[in-house]
Amino acid sequence: MRLENWRNFREAEVRLGKRAFLVGPNASGKSNFLDALRFLRDIARPEGGLASALAQPGRGSFKNVRCLFARRPSTLTIDVDVGNDAEPAIWSYTLVLQQHGTVRGDPVTVERETVKHRGDVVLDEERRDPTEDWLLWTQTKLEQVQQNQKFRELAEFLTSIRYLHVVPQIVRDARRSIVTTEDPFGGDLLRRMKETPKKTREPRLRRMREALQLAVPQFENLELRDDVEGRPHLYAAFRHWRVHPTQQDETLLSDGTLRLLGFLWSITERGGPLLLEEPELSLHDAVVAQLPAMIARAQRLSSRQVIASTHSEALLNASGIALDEVHRITVSENGSAIETVADNPMIRDQAEKGGWPLGQAVLPLTQPEGIDRLGSLSVVAG
Repeated sequence: MRLENWRNFREAEVRLGKRAFLVGPNASGKSNFLDALRFLRDIARPEGGLASALAQPGRGSFKNVRCLFARRPSTLTIDVDVGNDAEPAIWSYTLVLQQHGTVRGDPVTVERETVKHRGDVVLDEERRDPTEDWLLWTQTKLEQVQQNQKFRELAEFLTSIRYLHVVPQIVRDARRSIVTTEDPFGGDLLRRMKETPKKTREPRLRRMREALQLAVPQFENLELRDDVEGRPHLYAAFRHWRVHPTQQDETLLSDGTLRLLGFLWSITERGGPLLLEEPELSLHDAVVAQLPAMIARAQRLSSRQVIASTHSEALLNASGIALDEVHRITVSENGSAIETVADNPMIRDQAEKGGWPLGQAVLPLTQPEGIDRLGSLSVVAG
């Protein structure tokens, strides 16, 4: 993926493998980097489109997604190659956007849109005549079913991108059952489980059950059942001194248990890239250290690419993580930049020659300068 004038990034380019971990300081752009993929997904979705994607919560307008550090060119560019290890660029897609005017609501036009398939040009549209009706350029070809026939496979792949940042309070909310759309914060988690065919759902639940028996003390069983009104609920059974285990539904489960459940279910779902925000939240370091291995094991069945942001040393110290799977975001007065840590000689030497755990080699480089002074600041009640 290559970005130009997108949010924190004046210019950034990185190759993302089947498993990728993004690290960096707070507010450096990890979420915004993931949002570039979500933005393409929102454009490609049948109910989406460019205008809808720009208006989504967290974006709101072209001004909000265009880089604050931008100079020239003033356009915004997202450029992606989609492929695999053997053939990294089966599909290539480039989108260049521009806003005409500085007021919110001024037209945003597609200045250029290109699609290539294995290097052959499938689409190459460029807005060259400024006197032409600008309304003709306010939609991408990607979002138009009559225009994307020759690259429908690419559009469907982008549509299949899934972002997940489970918020336990949302999973517990009984009102979630009436939500029929995708919820990136886990409100649709139980519905997705219920809608999965039983022959697929039960083996997944069994694997989740086995994982939870190792990660959660006294945990014994996990079931998905409907209540009398037909709403799905997860029931977990816990052993204690009584003969029969106690059952608790999702409203009584801990935050960590719910986040782990969402993680385990999502990595086993088939689909496009799965974007995870700090999957280590609320989990014990011993559990966090197993997340990369769990992702790799699930990928043998789901083949799903997983891209996760993290601040966890325990996660990065896990065995089996390669240097080219970790990407560090840095911040300067010119915006954020991204590097694959395999390309950093110091980190590479520390990890390969010095035997340092990867988290120990990388995460200190993401600390804000002068952070040690934060604890000495006085807090005065007002």
